[in-house]
Amino acid sequence: MTEQAPPSSSDGLGAREREGTIELLGAVAYGTISGFTRMATDSEMARDLRLKRALAGMAVKEFHNHEILSDRITQLGGDPVTAMAPFEDAFEAYHARTRPRDLLEGMVKAYIGDGIANDFFVEIAKYIDPQSREVIERAKESDHRDVDTIVSAVREGIREDSRRGGPLALWGRRLMGEALTQGQVVAAQREALSDLVLGLSHDRPGATLEEVGHLMQRLTDRHQLRMGRLGLSA
Repeated sequence: MTEQAPPSSSDGLGAREREGTIELLGAVAYGTISGFTRMATDSEMARDLRLKRALAGMAVKEFHNHEILSDRITQLGGDPVTAMAPFEDAFEAYHARTRPRDLLEGMVKAYIGDGIANDFFVEIAKYIDPQSREVIERAKESDHRDVDTIVSAVREGIREDSRRGGPLALWGRRLMGEALTQGQVVAAQREALSDLVLGLSHDRPGATLEEVGHLMQRLTDRHQLRMGRLGLSA
């Protein structure tokens, strides 16, 4: 059994802030391990070697990011598995409702779905301590070469069969809706995480209702840009 590291006395975090930070890191960590297994499966389905390599590369990066996030959870005195557990139902509900029917839908989900999650967690990370924020931002950096390969493959699939464009656009909008729904469920259920974002557990400014509205608009704007890059109507 792995021993739990004691909280660092030099991190400057109070107990409530530490709890909320570990919750956020746990949510991101579960997302990365889930992304790893999903992209590895997509890589197995790909017949094009360039695409197979891109998907496998993204899967490897997800697992590497998972380890970085897990290390930070441990530094804060938490246990990575315990920190991830409360978010399993929300993530699995999202994946159950957005199960791709083929590789093309899987690639759209990898690009759109992961993009939404990355944007959301980086936005929320603005309200946590600098060291944890840096860990999340580093974990959410994309390898543009692999992403470009996936975008090109989706656009090529639509060129080969123009009938796929409309259904894939609907699929992309559904991914956005489901992601926001599950994000709201998590925020409502995790009180320490909500207090962290609102600034109720620390001295730094938290998010006001107006800022939350701006955050949601930024998520929507970036989603529309991604849809446009795939050649899909948002």
